[in-house]
This record gives sequence, C-alpha cells and structure tokens, in this order.
Amino acid sequence: MRRLMTITAACVIAAAGAPAAALPPEPLIAEAVDASPMVMAAKADLDRARATARRLRVGDYEVVVSGSGGRRTVDDPGAGESEYTEWNAGLSRTMRLPGKRSADKKLASLEIEKANAAYARARRDALLEFVTLWTDWRAAVDASKTARRLADDALELADAEGKAVDLGASRRIYVDQLRAEAGLLSLEADRKTIEAENAKANLAAAFPDLVMPAKPGALDWDEARIAALLMETEMAKSATVREARLALDQMEAKAKRVRLDRLPDPTFGVQVANEFGGNETSIMATVSIPLSGRARSAAAAEAGSQAVAAAARLRAAELDAARRYDQAKRAARLASKNLNNAENSVITARDAMDRLKKGYAMGAVNLSDLTTTRRTLMMTEQALVDYRVAAERAYLTLAVLNNGFAAPASHGQF
Repeated sequence: MRRLMTITAACVIAAAGAPAAALPPEPLIAEAVDASPMVMAAKADLDRARATARRLRVGDYEVVVSGSGGRRTVDDPGAGESEYTEWNAGLSRTMRLPGKRSADKKLASLEIEKANAAYARARRDALLEFVTLWTDWRAAVDASKTARRLADDALELADAEGKAVDLGASRRIYVDQLRAEAGLLSLEADRKTIEAENAKANLAAAFPDLVMPAKPGALDWDEARIAALLMETEMAKSATVREARLALDQMEAKAKRVRLDRLPDPTFGVQVANEFGGNETSIMATVSIPLSGRARSAAAAEAGSQAVAAAARLRAAELDAARRYDQAKRAARLASKNLNNAENSVITARDAMDRLKKGYAMGAVNLSDLTTTRRTLMMTEQALVDYRVAAERAYLTLAVLNNGFAAPASHGQF
C-alpha cells in the first residue's frame, strides 16, 4: 500500500528512458477550457438565466391602456336626427396577490443559481474531455515512437545479419526474414504516426484556444501531489449533483407558485367615458377576477409530478457521482500498481534482449529465439506506454472530480 500511494511520477519517463516535456501549465489549460465551445455555450446560457430572472421578478403585471371612439346617431321623431362624437379611455393593471411576489423572487434566484451550476458542470465535463483527448494524443505519440524504434532496431539487426552473410557466417534467408519483419514494423509505425496526428487534430478542434506543443508532454506531478490524490477519502462537491439539487428546488418552487395561481390575481382599472358629445360623462372603477378552473388544477398537479421526478433525478445524480468517483479512485490506484509492474516487465525484457543479442553474435542463440524475444520486448514496451498513459488519465480524471486540476481564474458566481 505504501508503494502504491507513494509512487512517483513514473508516468513522466518515456519508454526510451528520456523524460518528455511537461504538460502545459494549468492556467493555460484553464483558459483553453473556458474558451472551448462547450463551455462558451454554458456561459452564454447565464445571460439567458439573468434575463429570465428579471422577467420572473417583474412578472406579467403591466399597465394596460385601452380606449375607443366613434360617432353615435340618434333618430328622435320629435327632434329629428342628431349625431354625437363619443370616446372612452381606461387604465388597468393586474395585481399580484400576497405570497406570489416572494415566490417569483425565489424562482428568479434559483434560475441564476441553476445556470451557474450548469456552467460548473459543463466546465468539469470539458476538463474531462480535455483529459481524454490529451491522453489519447499522448498514447498515440508514445505508441508511434515505440513502433518506430522497434522498426529501426529490426532494420539494424537485418543490416548486421547482412554483414554476417557477406562474411559467410549466416544465411541470406535470415536477412530476408529480418528485412520483411522490419518492413512490417515500419508500416505499423507509419499507421501509428497517422493516429497521433488525428488525435492531435481532435484535441485542437475541441479546444481551439489551446497553445498546442510540438509533442504532448507527460504529467509532471511530484510524489507528494500524487500521494495526496490517492489518499483522498471524501468526494468533492459534484457540480452535477448541485445542478440536480437546484433543479429540485426549482421544481418545488414552481409547484408552490402554481398552487398559488389557483387563486387568480384580480385586475383593477379605471375608465373615463364621454357620451352624447359631452352631455354625459362618467368615471368608473372596474375589477375583474378570473374564475379558477380545471386547467389551473391540472397545472398544479403537473408541477407536483415534475418535482417528484426532479427528486428522483437528484438521487440518481448522487449515486452516479459517487460511483464515478469511486471508480476513478480505484482506477488511479490500480494504474499505479500496473505501471510499476509494466516497468519491471520492460526492464526484464530488455535485459533478456541484450543477452540474446550477445549470444546471437557469438553463434550461441538462433535467430528464432532472437526474434521471439524481440516481439516480447515490443509487447512489453507497448504495454508500458499504455499503462503510463492510463496512469496519467486516471490521476487527471480523479483530480478533475476532486476540483483539483485547472481551476478557473475566478471562483465567483457569474
């Protein structure tokens, strides 16, 4: 366990033994993530949330101006026909009943809080996407280097065998076999080079503002940071859970607001009328109250059901967040162990290869044994590449879930 938790950044050592350049600084990664399309979309939704909050606070309670005018014709048998100009004008406004204003203010606040939580969740998802794409690129580049080095080794061995043929110490068939194998390994190296270029293009497309290095650097975390990461016992607050909890609060607030709407808001107004050309004038106060019907009752039931569904989604989000965190933690610890085993396997395979090369040069080892050992070395070195990148991905994923990687420049609410 001590070896597991105190493993140093073995993932920074390249398969060839030379350390790669470091991962880009976290502030630069944070800037690139914040400028990515997926995060920019969530940030834009904050403006929508602010506008929605303003609408909720004000409500649909505006002053309504009404007016009408026309000509009245009166046909009086005694006085003859008379025409009059008439008009009327009025003002009215629906008044929020007590309790509804505070409910609307709460809904407005929840709208902004939920948008902030959605932004935090989108940013975390973008960071996880960065980790995936970055380590995909790392794996592809390292695999390409390994394949190219093995192809070069095979070609070097073929050349050495060709010299032995010239001296009469070997057979041409061995040279042909070695050159054929070197050709296949070279084709594999070319394929992996294309995969590395595609992985780089995927990363650049997802994070266009990221300053792309010539080659992907290894994780440069020190022993203390990795040990602390693996020893974490509590999960950090999940943005997804917070968003789900706020969604539940929002649904409950909406359900309360809809229940309040079962008592309709009254509309008060005043009207001024001028009739018979000014012979009759009137000022009237008006009040109207809609009658609550089945639609309002159905809306209340609908809102209540939505709140129940939101509670279920919150529980699902909590379970999923705990599952993902535990899974990430187990993956990080297992990756440390596997990486250590893979490094030992490569050391053993390299020692065996060196001994066989010397034995082959002395004529004590046949070519079949040599090529079989080289294939074993190839597989162990490729496994080391895979386990190294898997460790990096596991460490970074766990750090993102713990809010411990590429934090935003500002932690305030938007």
